[in-house]
Amino acid sequence: MHLNYSLMMGLDYNLMMDLTDIELKLEELEAGYKKRYFRKDTKRSWSFKCHCDEKVVSNVADEYFIVSMTRKDPNAISRRFCSKKCADIYIDEQRNVLSVERERIIEERRKVREVYEEAERKFIAIKEKS
Repeated sequence: MHLNYSLMMGLDYNLMMDLTDIELKLEELEAGYKKRYFRKDTKRSWSFKCHCDEKVVSNVADEYFIVSMTRKDPNAISRRFCSKKCADIYIDEQRNVLSVERERIIEERRKVREVYEEAERKFIAIKEKS
């Protein structure tokens, strides 16, 4: 069995970077959770649609919640929510998605490590025979 070690190391590096990205997203998810208040001194009201499909209007509601995930794109718009409960639901959903992805990447890195260790054992065995 011929293995391309630089390809394997590149794959492991990419998986490691993906894992780091997920960890940063999880941190950002927690850090970007904020309560905001609608400005009442505006001439026009504005609105948004919440994650639960409820329309929130600035001249009716006093507050809303945001989850900012703008690390990679500072110009990205934060997600807005009508209540803390809706924001919590979204954060839990995103945390679960990221956790599943993190576990998948950890498993892939484990498999790459197993293949690499097996190849190393075979190489040592061949070297000892000669």
